[in-house]
Amino acid sequence: MTLKAVTPADASPIGAFEETPPRDVDALYQNSHQAWQTWAGYSLERRLSYLKRLRHIIVELQEEIADIISMSTGKTKTDALTTEVMAAADAIRHVEKEAPSILINEKVKTPIQFMGKSSYINRKPRGTVLLLSPWNFPFQLAAAPLAEALASGNTVILKPSEVTPMVGELLRRLMALFPEHVVQVVMGGKELGEALTAGKPDYIHFTGSVSTGKKIQQQAANDLIPTTLELGGKDAMIIFNDARLSRAAKAAVWGAFHHSGQVCLSIERVYVQSGIYHQFLTEVKRETAKLQQGQSEDADIGAVTTTAQYNHVKNQVQEALDQGAVLEAGKAPGDWDTANMFIEPVLLTNVHSDMSVMKEETFGPVMPILSFDTEEEAVQLANTTSYGLGGSVFTTDIGKAERITSQIRTGNMNINDVMTSAANFQLPFGGVKNSGIGKYHGKEGLRNFSIETAVMADRGTDEQEIIWYPNAGKYHLLKELITSFWGRQRNWKSFIQAYMRLSKF
Repeated sequence: MTLKAVTPADASPIGAFEETPPRDVDALYQNSHQAWQTWAGYSLERRLSYLKRLRHIIVELQEEIADIISMSTGKTKTDALTTEVMAAADAIRHVEKEAPSILINEKVKTPIQFMGKSSYINRKPRGTVLLLSPWNFPFQLAAAPLAEALASGNTVILKPSEVTPMVGELLRRLMALFPEHVVQVVMGGKELGEALTAGKPDYIHFTGSVSTGKKIQQQAANDLIPTTLELGGKDAMIIFNDARLSRAAKAAVWGAFHHSGQVCLSIERVYVQSGIYHQFLTEVKRETAKLQQGQSEDADIGAVTTTAQYNHVKNQVQEALDQGAVLEAGKAPGDWDTANMFIEPVLLTNVHSDMSVMKEETFGPVMPILSFDTEEEAVQLANTTSYGLGGSVFTTDIGKAERITSQIRTGNMNINDVMTSAANFQLPFGGVKNSGIGKYHGKEGLRNFSIETAVMADRGTDEQEIIWYPNAGKYHLLKELITSFWGRQRNWKSFIQAYMRLSKF
């Protein structure tokens, strides 16, 4: 079986790649477990040296990598360079810098009743990580969790999306930098993904659709395998009357149309306070009209990546128009050029919350705009969705922005900006509700790829502990100990006397 690679810009074939047959899954896990015995035994410094070498090669090959990504996904070459190559290099550099302080034993306080002991958290690798990466950011969203997993001492089986096999082949070649079987890149679709998930990895990291994420979680639950699931979004952008209008308009256009809206954190719903609604609409239409579509270095918006996604966006827009939405920019679906997968950016008004374009993930260059009157209404509208990945609020009143942020049920928020929280690898990234489970990036990323063992250590020089047998004669002393320390008024003298007498049993 082969996977065919097609460029979305003109639907021309660009290559074919051999699929990994599901029957190879057992051997893949055996190889990974064997490689883990050595890789986990390497010092952290040595593991990070491999990641550093990977980062350097990515930078050296940045133009070639950007070309492959652009050709495979339909995104502009500039987008491929910034949100894929640069983001991957930054993610790896973050791990190189932060891992030494995060993965070491972490000392914690020891309660006074256990005086003389020490407490710490020991972190060790989980084993084999199954990493399932998506087609919309096929390079960055493989490289970031990969770096976290490898630094933590795990081996990895990486299955990139079958939609972008050329990027998968690129990743396979780059992973030759690591010792044999430390990273195994496999190529295939649904059948292979199911076989890998059923193969009982030690951890699963998945980025993709809600429907597939739920299936993975069901299988993982049967085997009690921990997971991180980064799923879809329906992010809301809230713009108040006091916002800087020009900035908000530019942000909305970039947030909704970047990579043709195929970003999990894309702005998919825009709520504008009624006092500036018409001004905002005028400004957004002006900014949208400036955009250039294509794949050159100067182009702003590329193509939609897959035919299935193209048709999904087309159906959502047509349904909205059939239900009364007004097309403010772009073309009606009947006028779209079916010779390629470029979709001219769409602005919709006269929308309502029951439309699928307002409640279901679009993942395309579509911006529906709705007005609101009060702060409470804005919060209610933003939370009227089964998703909870990201969102943004625009206002010059930072106190109000923070108040809104605290009420929006999402894993990520931006104030007077859009989407950029995900680009700060110091911040944890993940969603709530149907947007997923768990976090990566930040400290959480490295910690999630580790087994955390809570340790209480004693020097072992004393013969006895105050709570060990025998119990005879201890009851009233224990009552005195509890009362003197945890009661209404602390009595150190009584506490120490009780403790000393207990320690002599």
